[in-house]
Amino acid sequence: MRRTFYALGLLLTAATLAAAGGTRILLIARDHEDHPLPGVRFAFEGIESKATNQAGATELDLPTEHQPGQPIKLLLLPSSKRSEEWFLVNSQVNIPNGASSAEVVLMQRSVFRQVAAEARDARRTKAARSGEATVEDRRQALISAAARHGLSAEQVESAVRSFAETQDPKDRGIVAYLEGHYLQAEELLNGVAEKKEQDFVETLRYLGVAQYQQGKYRAAVSSFRKALSLHGESAVLLSWLGNSLRELAEWTEAERLLRQALDIDENSYGPERSEVATDLNNLAELLQATNRPAEAELLMRRALAIAEKNFGPKHPNVADALNDLALLLQATNRSTEAERLMRQALDIDENSYGPEHPSVATDLNNLALLLKLTNRLKEAEPLMRRALAIIEKSLGPEHPNVAMSLNNLAGLLRATNRLTEAEPLIRRALAIFEKSLGPNHPVVATALNGLFQLLLATNRLAEAEPVVRRALAIDEANLGPEDPNVARDLNNLYLLVKHTNPVEAESLIRRALAIDEKSYGPEHPNLARDLNNLALLLKNTNRPTEAEPLMRRALANLLEFRHRTGHEHPNLAAVLKNYTEFLKEMGKSDAEVDATIEMLARSQE
Repeated sequence: MRRTFYALGLLLTAATLAAAGGTRILLIARDHEDHPLPGVRFAFEGIESKATNQAGATELDLPTEHQPGQPIKLLLLPSSKRSEEWFLVNSQVNIPNGASSAEVVLMQRSVFRQVAAEARDARRTKAARSGEATVEDRRQALISAAARHGLSAEQVESAVRSFAETQDPKDRGIVAYLEGHYLQAEELLNGVAEKKEQDFVETLRYLGVAQYQQGKYRAAVSSFRKALSLHGESAVLLSWLGNSLRELAEWTEAERLLRQALDIDENSYGPERSEVATDLNNLAELLQATNRPAEAELLMRRALAIAEKNFGPKHPNVADALNDLALLLQATNRSTEAERLMRQALDIDENSYGPEHPSVATDLNNLALLLKLTNRLKEAEPLMRRALAIIEKSLGPEHPNVAMSLNNLAGLLRATNRLTEAEPLIRRALAIFEKSLGPNHPVVATALNGLFQLLLATNRLAEAEPVVRRALAIDEANLGPEDPNVARDLNNLYLLVKHTNPVEAESLIRRALAIDEKSYGPEHPNLARDLNNLALLLKNTNRPTEAEPLMRRALANLLEFRHRTGHEHPNLAAVLKNYTEFLKEMGKSDAEVDATIEMLARSQE
């Protein structure tokens, strides 16, 4: 059984023995499991001890000026190949009074590396949430891993400091990673990787995770591929590589790898382990991104059930699962249930982490976007601004998650007609995305669409056209011709050409309507946008008989949304105005118009 010791490092009830010209102390060397360590030597200010005996004991003479109660810092001498594998967990000791020994605790470097590796891999699914690990994330993961090896929180934190006192660049890279200094870790581990040391796979794994945490997904892919080629099949490495490829929108290979990781973990652990829930969520996020929401929902609900069973209903892992499911529900027009889950996740994360944690920022952003969708803009804005401040403070100004938060806030400012405030945020977000993800990533297309909307609103049409056509080309190349993001791009291009090229405009909007109806079904509010745009085009090209049923259907769609959610959709006022004006132009009286709209509203109740 492992012994629980009371202080990490040197446990000091040390002996003070008379020695010629100074003080002699008796040292007892033991490992972290309380086994004596023979054959190790210590030094202080150039004075060296003899090697410890079979009981782990040796004596060390101290200079005259060092008296009981004073601190000294010991060195572990590399007297043998065996001793090089050990390090002092805590090298500082206060010279004690009394006649007992000073117990010196050492740990094998390989054991500490194992603890660090378990901490590194404990939260490999942050891609969907925020992609980052914070100070508290890292600390809790390290404490949990150390506890499995019999170490307390205080002990492992001291061990980190002692382990860092090494010339080994890989070990210094490990400590830099554990402390969240990802750029420093990358630089150290790159140097190690180039030398192809014995444990190259572990080095590459740390290197890949450090790159991933910085949003350097292409570099991370290269590191994880090398690690897999050397290690062979590994669910953890497959997940890291699959998630990195997913961030780069390389869907086909990412899906294959994530399914492979899920199969390995289910066969290894059974169907209800937390590792399996992680794999399920990773795969579900990819399925949702590739427009397979029904398949994704089944996996997400299964992952949520596993998390609640393993961790209890108030654990941050449950909040992760709730958020993932809520985003899918929102995308499939179930905003009331989505809002409930988002608020539940926010409550869990604030209670678990405090108000300044990046996971809280993710929750705030998700909730704010839903509030924006349901036309509660005043409630949404402070949540978005708070989220941006948290993320920028935690991750620095160039991280992709900062860009996402900037893009969200810019969209809200645009919706409230604060275009001068919105434009620098949109352009900054676009620059970050292009730098971190590459110029042809679907997220870049999303940012381009935001910029297009602003250029259109400020009547800069010559600038707007290449922006929206570039977004459409990116999405078609990455997502295929029938993805809802392509429908969004088609709608935006329609807005640009509807007056100058009505034939192209009609083709664009009919294609967008077909995509959205196939993707979402007939009741989704995105269809109201498409129907309204097509109806207006038909009206303006003198086809009112074709236009009226489309405009009526668009209004019915948004009235149903209001009845179902209790909130007005942001597009309701514009569609209602368009239909009212259309009926009047068709010769209806005010009373007849009111009666038609009232009857339509009642039909949705």
